[in-house]
Amino acid sequence: MSLRYAVLTLLDIEPGSGYDLKRRFERSVSHFWSASHQQMYRELHKLHQEGLLDCVEQPQEGKPDKKLYSLTDKGCAELRHWVTQPTAPQKIREPFLVRMFAGHHLDRDDLRSALNSQLQLHREVLRHYQEQNEKVLNSDAALQKRYWLAHRTLLLGIEAEKTWITWLENLSEELE
Repeated sequence: MSLRYAVLTLLDIEPGSGYDLKRRFERSVSHFWSASHQQMYRELHKLHQEGLLDCVEQPQEGKPDKKLYSLTDKGCAELRHWVTQPTAPQKIREPFLVRMFAGHHLDRDDLRSALNSQLQLHREVLRHYQEQNEKVLNSDAALQKRYWLAHRTLLLGIEAEKTWITWLENLSEELE
């Protein structure tokens, strides 16, 4: 996958400015895909140049004009085509796992500390995902229906964090 399709997907949900898009990205896709602010804006410009996005400038008082992006018919067609293509499972790229693979170099206290730190991080992510889930469950029924698949990605994230937490807790118990 590329940032291209994340941008198209987010603008398919709702047109918006680069700032709007970045905020939406941070609240959703960033949990499983990363991109910097600069990468996002470069991709917006590129997609616009390719005719996949429309851009309308809205004047703002005392600020530069706001550029609002939306999908063109060509952009919708490309997104539909991409969604139909098979996706190979990705390998996990997790630095902590590499550290644990070399964990025999750690003494007991350092290992305990590393496990506890990682456990706290995953508990925080889980808490954040659960808060997002509550917002979804308390949102308008029509909105829930439209984005039920997007919600399922959040539920997968919750399960993944629970798995991490269980794994880390088990390692900690084995260490003791």
